[in-house]
Amino acid sequence: MNNRKASVYFGKRKIDFFVKRSNRRRTVSLFVDPYEGVFLRAPMKPSLKTLAGLVHAKAVWILDKQRRINEILEHLTKREFVTGESFLYMGRQLRLKVLHSTRSGSIGNGNPEIIVREGRFLVKTNGHKDKAGETRDMLTRWYKKHAKIILQKRTDIYSEKLKIAAQGIILANQTKRWGSCNGKGQIRFNWRIIMAPMSLMDYVVAHELCHLKHIDHSDNFWRLLGNIMPDYENRRERLRKEGPKYYF
Repeated sequence: MNNRKASVYFGKRKIDFFVKRSNRRRTVSLFVDPYEGVFLRAPMKPSLKTLAGLVHAKAVWILDKQRRINEILEHLTKREFVTGESFLYMGRQLRLKVLHSTRSGSIGNGNPEIIVREGRFLVKTNGHKDKAGETRDMLTRWYKKHAKIILQKRTDIYSEKLKIAAQGIILANQTKRWGSCNGKGQIRFNWRIIMAPMSLMDYVVAHELCHLKHIDHSDNFWRLLGNIMPDYENRRERLRKEGPKYYF
């Protein structure tokens, strides 16, 4: 794969973008991501000048999408990982309660652990100096553990529906995308998708499985996805709007 950074001007506005080339692609796709910015997935052949022209032609759309993304990000609350904060799990808000080891008889056997009970995350830490960092690490490990189990089950279900076999799933710390797949038939999932409702998790799962058959976002790709998930456009739009909430 060949990546290249460039920029174009639309009036006085500068739009930076990345080009991600692959000899497996046949079409050009343009994306605006909250964390990765503007980028194109393209075959090897189109010149950078041609791709820059495409970005310029889509400038109004790009700038509007960037504005809406910034509005969402500005309203996100910075996490402190303290008692009283809420965290999402499969679309549900769970209130966090942090119990440190100095408080005897809190939960469990005195070892660090997380229990979900009555709509709350009960997190018992070792009471390290960096309590927020320890709580964050424990939550991350908990999310990953449950994401692996649930995403594997959903992948098995949609593999059967689509008659497309995945050669295993991998959890990744992909802060810039929800899923990807490779030529070996393996699917990488951003573990944070476990915070989303099942309908949005299923969209990501089905989307990546369809990519095992159609690598690009061609008409055939969307037709295949639409056959198994007729409301995929609504789910895609909802994930675009709500996605930033699933990061910490």
